[in-house]
Amino acid sequence: MSLLTPLLDLLFPPRCIFCRSRNQLENAIGTVCDSCLEEVSDPQNCCRRCAYPPAGQAEGCSACGDRSFSFSAACSVSLYRGKLKKAIHKYKYKGGKDLAGPLGQLVSRQVRRSQWPALEAVVPVPLHPDKLLERGYDQALLLAQVIGAELELPVKKSLIRTISTDSQTKLGAAQRWNNVAGAFDTDPDIELPKRVLLVDDLLTTGATAHFAGQTLIKAGVGEVYVAVVGR
Repeated sequence: MSLLTPLLDLLFPPRCIFCRSRNQLENAIGTVCDSCLEEVSDPQNCCRRCAYPPAGQAEGCSACGDRSFSFSAACSVSLYRGKLKKAIHKYKYKGGKDLAGPLGQLVSRQVRRSQWPALEAVVPVPLHPDKLLERGYDQALLLAQVIGAELELPVKKSLIRTISTDSQTKLGAAQRWNNVAGAFDTDPDIELPKRVLLVDDLLTTGATAHFAGQTLIKAGVGEVYVAVVGR
């Protein structure tokens, strides 16, 4: 922590990244108020496979149904709507790179609460070089770096995006699966462990995470777990 931090906090008190409140910030995150923190999903009450809250009934999750994924389980901060949607949009499209810290901390908190087997590395879902040049930064990589530091895990930039796909936001569910099929490869020079945490900002249909996870498994990974900000 910088020696100037206390002075800056006094002159410019931190605000909650979601509701902009200056109150109730004395928790482990520091930039998310207690009220907004209470809105974070409980992983134990979400679908273990796709992280959709609440958990599916006896007949299965209403979001992922009987679809088969390459990843073993997933968790998220909350549903992609309201204040979280605004924060993610600012983070991805408005240059809000400073949000990587608190959002990454929230995702790390969800990973711990999920009680998964011991993870060995964090792998971000990469942008295609053309998209990286356009945006100026890789939002999943920034998240992964924060999560890796929080969970004390190495970050492996193992995945390569080989195809510049259309934005998933403009496509229907079936189109999203076709859009990212075959879009990933791995760097053969980066050694991968047997159990990894795949990190991205969003999980909607699960197509991107599925094909990214499938690519990792083909490269020798045994189990892939997925952690995202918005579901």
